[in-house]
Amino acid sequence: MMLRFRSGLFGLAAGALLMMASPTAVLAQDYSEAPALSALVAAGDLPPVDERLPVNPRVLEPVDSVGVYGGTWRTGARESAETWTLRTVGYDHMVHWLPDWSGVVPNIAESVEANDDATVYTFTLRDGMRWSDGEPFDVDDILFAYEVFQHEDLADFPAYLRTGEGPGVIERVDDHTFTITFPVPNAGLLTGMAQVTTAIGGDALTLYPEHYMRQFHTDHNTDTLDELIADAGVSTWQELFTLRTDLWLNGGKPTLNAWIVTTPFGEGTRVIAERNPYYWKVDSAGNQLPYIDRVVFEVVQDPEVLLLKAIAGEIDMTASHINTVENRAVLFDNMDRGNYDFFEVTPSDANLATYSFNQAHRDPVLREVLQNHDFRAALSHAIDRQEIIDLVFIGQGTPAQTAVLPGFPELYNEQLATQYLEYDVDRANEMLDAAGFADRDADGHRLGPDGNPIRLSVLTRSDKQFMVDTTEMVVGYWQDVGIDARMDVVERSLVRQRKNANEHDVIIEDFPGGNFDAYLRPTPWVPIHHNAAYGIPWFYWWQGNEGAEEPPAHVVRQLELWDQMNATVDQDQRAELMREMLQIAADSFYTIGVVVPLSNYGIVSNRMHNVPDRIEGSYWFAPPGPTNPPTYYFVDGTNDG
Repeated sequence: MMLRFRSGLFGLAAGALLMMASPTAVLAQDYSEAPALSALVAAGDLPPVDERLPVNPRVLEPVDSVGVYGGTWRTGARESAETWTLRTVGYDHMVHWLPDWSGVVPNIAESVEANDDATVYTFTLRDGMRWSDGEPFDVDDILFAYEVFQHEDLADFPAYLRTGEGPGVIERVDDHTFTITFPVPNAGLLTGMAQVTTAIGGDALTLYPEHYMRQFHTDHNTDTLDELIADAGVSTWQELFTLRTDLWLNGGKPTLNAWIVTTPFGEGTRVIAERNPYYWKVDSAGNQLPYIDRVVFEVVQDPEVLLLKAIAGEIDMTASHINTVENRAVLFDNMDRGNYDFFEVTPSDANLATYSFNQAHRDPVLREVLQNHDFRAALSHAIDRQEIIDLVFIGQGTPAQTAVLPGFPELYNEQLATQYLEYDVDRANEMLDAAGFADRDADGHRLGPDGNPIRLSVLTRSDKQFMVDTTEMVVGYWQDVGIDARMDVVERSLVRQRKNANEHDVIIEDFPGGNFDAYLRPTPWVPIHHNAAYGIPWFYWWQGNEGAEEPPAHVVRQLELWDQMNATVDQDQRAELMREMLQIAADSFYTIGVVVPLSNYGIVSNRMHNVPDRIEGSYWFAPPGPTNPPTYYFVDGTNDG
């Protein structure tokens, strides 16, 4: 028996199939297009719309109403670790999250079929679909991506195409059909494909248009490759290939997205993306999408610039960079002036301020201290979370450890969420004494096993002020109980560099995973990702990378459970395996959490429609991508006035 996902949605795990009615089909003769495209057709510069669309385009049902064409969506971006661009104009994958995060639905793929044990997936592409330059999109593009993944000097296989027994094998069935066969069940394939990441995300299979990228590959171009390398100012063909792959640095690269990047990062103060005339989606009335002509990202170093633009009515929609707790009041006070309103972004962060203690520290003495369960529990009792919430988060938060939120009851673990939360300095001191750290030096600093003061450096990102403010207070609380703690504020990339090299003591991080995303990246509790700062060498061991160290038995058990869950089709069994992983984390208490948010928000112009009142907020959901930005539109087709 095959599981089929044609007009329906694919549930949260293979085997959990729910059917939904597909939007009413649209006849080809009923297709409409943007006036600017009609003019190009009339001039003979563009084929008619029915020739540019696939035989079976994806039909999107707008949230509020069928829209009108025109306008420029003004928003913002930062050059470092930018994801808002990906989540707005870059979210078109083989499959998509549904807007309510209840499952995934075929997107670039017209249909997906999986066998009963999730070892073989069959993808059917849309006949007649084209890249933004008009060239056909078909299985050749998928096979070229597969070739790239297999090249040791290019991109690796994305995580969702790998299993503990090796990666999936991609094979052609015909020009529009291919299979992926795994050596063991891979129940998480489709949910992996729905995700956005800044590395190799869910778009990995469609990241390499074969007709365009082959010119930068040494196996496909022996004539002009050296000239292309020289022109680009790089040293190797691998560097050239990577550079030309990047949609946000290469404005000439064809895409399947609704908007084409025409002004990339580095070519001024704005990134500009303009309508893709070959976009393969229509609305329920047969209008080719997107409605909005172009999207302009104002690139800034200081988000304060975007805040001022929003207040002045120069930002049409955003849920990034300026939607902080500190800015909520000023944005609320200027709603009329800026002609915008708020929409809710549902919190799904497992915690906004998680302190990960490096239990695989290079220094054996400090490792012994950081591995001490009661040491960590005592430092948790030493934190006055309510004071942090009142002063740093302006009262907008709830004291909590890092855990799945109560709103996702199938994985909520009360012990994990609530243990050691009480602010109790006396209890903290008693626990530290009992844990073997009663001796102090003349300055009152507690001594470690070697007789020297316990010194902790708390690595903190400079780009997130709430982290700096929170850590400043936490360091003070820990000093009050005799720990010589210091804050080390550095740029984000340096935090990552030190963490990946296992050169840290303690790191503050904001972790997702409070909702369904716990199934996708349970990083706060299981070291399956490079953000698991409590055990980076454990993660390397699981990955089989350099710098690895075999974890303790209880961590090995968690990693075994994780692999088992990803090979399990039945959702009830998957949930049970996750619960066991989380219970081990609760008993082990790897990290200290401080606060979970009460709510989050974005702003949207009163002239912009089809933006939902409520959007799921998890990074792994990729908001607002699954809410179908190509259907957003402006009243009268303009955002003027």
